[in-house]
Amino acid sequence: MVNNSLTNVNLVNVDENQTETETSTTTENQQPEFKTFYQRGLAKYEQQNYQSALAEFNQAIDIDSSHADAYIYRGDVKDKLEDYEGAIADYNEAIKIDSTHPKAYYRRGNVLRKAGDNWGAIADYNQAIRLNPNYTSAKHRSHIHADPETIEKLLQD
Repeated sequence: MVNNSLTNVNLVNVDENQTETETSTTTENQQPEFKTFYQRGLAKYEQQNYQSALAEFNQAIDIDSSHADAYIYRGDVKDKLEDYEGAIADYNEAIKIDSTHPKAYYRRGNVLRKAGDNWGAIADYNQAIRLNPNYTSAKHRSHIHADPETIEKLLQD
């Protein structure tokens, strides 16, 4: 039986320019090396040292590839580095590990929007809200700009 403990992490939400407290789940039985690399990755991210954060998250994932938050935060780093394809791949992996994680859908939606996939972004924001109706960040899906044809299709749905 695995006992879960919670660790709070403050990260800046790029789209809202505000600090949002997010909760990531870690297990007491995790390998100490994973936790060390993971926490260093978070610290490097906070310091905006994205290349170092990427290296730390890579190490953490090499040690334990079953931790969805490690993929989410590595995806965040790749997003900052404008590696949108890599970020989407990491969010996809996080969703494979935990398909009930609203943060993974929300973050993937952000990157899809940047990559010009407005339909994909809206679908991910909607899924994040379905999983957590109080996920206020995802409720900002109305910020997606669409051409008149896209708006017409949205109105028909």
